[in-house]
Amino acid sequence: MTLYADIPGVAMQVSRDVVVALIQVDLDEDVIARFRDDLLRQIHETGSRGVILDVSSLETIDSEEFAALRGIITMSTVMGAESVMAGLQPGVVSALIEAGADVDGLQAAVNLDAAFELLQPKSESESGADPDVDREESLQPESGQVPGNEP
Repeated sequence: MTLYADIPGVAMQVSRDVVVALIQVDLDEDVIARFRDDLLRQIHETGSRGVILDVSSLETIDSEEFAALRGIITMSTVMGAESVMAGLQPGVVSALIEAGADVDGLQAAVNLDAAFELLQPKSESESGADPDVDREESLQPESGQVPGNEP
């Protein structure tokens, strides 16, 4: 087990079954390693279904740091927690895109409220299920006969 006494940590708390990680420290290799270990432990211990990485305090994120955060997002997903990156600054987004960073499949939100909204469970009507299909099935008699076609 690695000791992280001299390495700054990332503040985390669980809210609405989601781990919220507020990243306010420079992301060197040691900080990223500690953050990864702490976050995965938190997901495991709490059974959280989601993770929000709030990076709104970061003025810069280089491509290596971004790739490391993407790796942590993938690890969180493997543990069953859907992830959203919140608060990316416009300059950071521009620099990442220009550097060719892999953003495919990344869920991002402007702020924490929007991130929580993305992680809310979808009701049947919101998930694309056709409510008329359920109603039609409930109208079918138990015998399998269509009303009006009884013998």
